[in-house]
Amino acid sequence: MTQIWELVRITWQTFTLMFTDLRYILILALVFSIVYRQYSKKRTYEQEFFGLRRTDPLRETAAAAIYGLGGGLLATALFIVFGVSLTNSGAAYLWLAAILLMLFHPRFLCFSYAGSLVSIIHLVTGYPEVHIPTLMALVAILHLAESALIFVDGYNGSSPVFFKHKSGKVVGGFAMRRLWPMPTIALVGLAVASSGVEWQSVAMPDWWPIFHGGLEVPEGQMLVYMLFPVVVALGYSDFVQTELPKSKSRRSAGMLLVYSLVLLGLSLLANKFSVLSILPVIFASLGHELVIFWGKRREWRREPVFHGDNGVMVLSVYPNSPAEQMGLQEGDVIKSVNGVEVSDLKQLVDEISPWAVDPVFIVENRFLQPKQREVRFKGTVPPLGIIPAPHPGQASYVHFKDGYLKSLWKKWRARRK
Repeated sequence: MTQIWELVRITWQTFTLMFTDLRYILILALVFSIVYRQYSKKRTYEQEFFGLRRTDPLRETAAAAIYGLGGGLLATALFIVFGVSLTNSGAAYLWLAAILLMLFHPRFLCFSYAGSLVSIIHLVTGYPEVHIPTLMALVAILHLAESALIFVDGYNGSSPVFFKHKSGKVVGGFAMRRLWPMPTIALVGLAVASSGVEWQSVAMPDWWPIFHGGLEVPEGQMLVYMLFPVVVALGYSDFVQTELPKSKSRRSAGMLLVYSLVLLGLSLLANKFSVLSILPVIFASLGHELVIFWGKRREWRREPVFHGDNGVMVLSVYPNSPAEQMGLQEGDVIKSVNGVEVSDLKQLVDEISPWAVDPVFIVENRFLQPKQREVRFKGTVPPLGIIPAPHPGQASYVHFKDGYLKSLWKKWRARRK
């Protein structure tokens, strides 16, 4: 038990180094600026499309930093328990491969695909020199931390979006975009002289490290593992039109958790039997594709629920508006105002125009119990302060961008035609 507390103490000392050393402070500042820019783009979208002034980039970045700190502590614990070292893991190549793949499509900015690419190149050419089980374990642990972050924070701040459904109708939904700066502690294995140097060290059990990293120790030296501060950024991007964002993000987190545990298990197997190294390499990318496919398949097979065909459905509410004060929320369908039924947005506007004093609304929500309730507001409306789900004749909707190289390919083909 004394050894465990000593390890915790040394780990915490290394962790605090990121907030006291100027070099790490600059790295943190760079990562935070990237996260801040992401949430600023989200605010710009909401303002341009809906006039919705809800996202505060500074507050969102601060909240993401807090969640990211928790994810970093989880990743640190797993790195140390399994003995996953950055030495021979190809972490630098992992970043380069991820950036290259992003040029084809933004969703390929993922360590799963990058890890598979780096590993396959190594298996075919022998370069770069990486220990595949350790690299795959690194990818698995980062996804484990990501699944935890998606579970607790993936649905927060979801933006309302209008989609073009396969039926041709425009329906409502939500875009979930989160980015977390994640400071963590990784291990670095070094071969040093076995005598003459004093280290602040902790004696680890004989079975540790589980992942040896393929490190060879010359005669007269010994292998030591140093704690090394690392700052990474993990992101989550998804869309939903058949359920609430919270349900979708937690289902996605569960599937990602299963994927991560299977990948970690295959990495352990490959670490014990090197001939099986191809298994985690193949599963890293194909398994991740399956996770994405299953999530999309559920969206394809189920009918969208955020549309204004029967009543006026609330997709979002404006901050400090009458709608927020009376407790209207995502998925509420306004069925009547002051006893008069409303079947579409035009009827709702007619009933509250030029204004309604102390209105009483009957709303239904399929996601809540009881499904129907009465809400009141002391004062006058409009403004009501809601973003309604699109009506059948809605013309505006979002169009998702292609990757840089795919975009160039489409432009080249258009010029050829």
